[in-house]
Amino acid sequence: MKRIILILLALCTAGAVCAQEATAPKFQGADVQRFMARLAGEFEKLAVETDTPAAELSPRAEIAFCVDTAGVLVGMRFRDNTCTGADRTDSGPVTEQTKALLAKAAARLEKWTPAERDGEKVPYTYRLSIRLPVEKIAKKQAADPLLFNGQDPDKSFHEWATLHTHYDERFSSRGVEGLVHVRFYIEPDGKITIGEVVASPDEKLAKEVVRVIRLSRGKWVPRRQDGVPQRTAYDYRVTFHAE
Repeated sequence: MKRIILILLALCTAGAVCAQEATAPKFQGADVQRFMARLAGEFEKLAVETDTPAAELSPRAEIAFCVDTAGVLVGMRFRDNTCTGADRTDSGPVTEQTKALLAKAAARLEKWTPAERDGEKVPYTYRLSIRLPVEKIAKKQAADPLLFNGQDPDKSFHEWATLHTHYDERFSSRGVEGLVHVRFYIEPDGKITIGEVVASPDEKLAKEVVRVIRLSRGKWVPRRQDGVPQRTAYDYRVTFHAE
């Protein structure tokens, strides 16, 4: 009887050694925290790119997915208090906009290094809770300023316009100098609409300034309110001095 017990103990021990737990998948050589950080970052980029209002996004999501033997994330699903079994949580459902952006964000990311058990690649399921940067998205969307070439136009547009304005002998030989003030509008689609020439010492000089303003089309990003591009007025003033 003693011998039988010893044999059974030996078999159980051998079985415990063979049934090793799988090593977790790696993302970019790191653990799942790296994946969560990248996923949140891509989610933020997509929200800004698509102008999805922050008010329509959930600040936290409970998700589950499998990393298959090829290192591909498959079967992403959202866990909440409407689910059953292991996917049930105390959290309420996230918004449809949140689901769509998270799915797109996950599809943008690289493959994983698959999990392994006993030297063999195996599927691995994660159930995670991820915080989403909704506050950062809201700040970016709240009231984005007018930009020219991605910068403050009071500096960047003035420098650019100076390089492209032809203030030559047509004006200097006639002693034309003074302030030219033109009001124009950047439309929501980035196009330019000339409003009025508020002041100018010479009609031809005003036309030259208007020409340069029209030339700047495509370089402007209009002001945004709640993520929606707005028609934005801009007053350009430049003073010319005849030498």
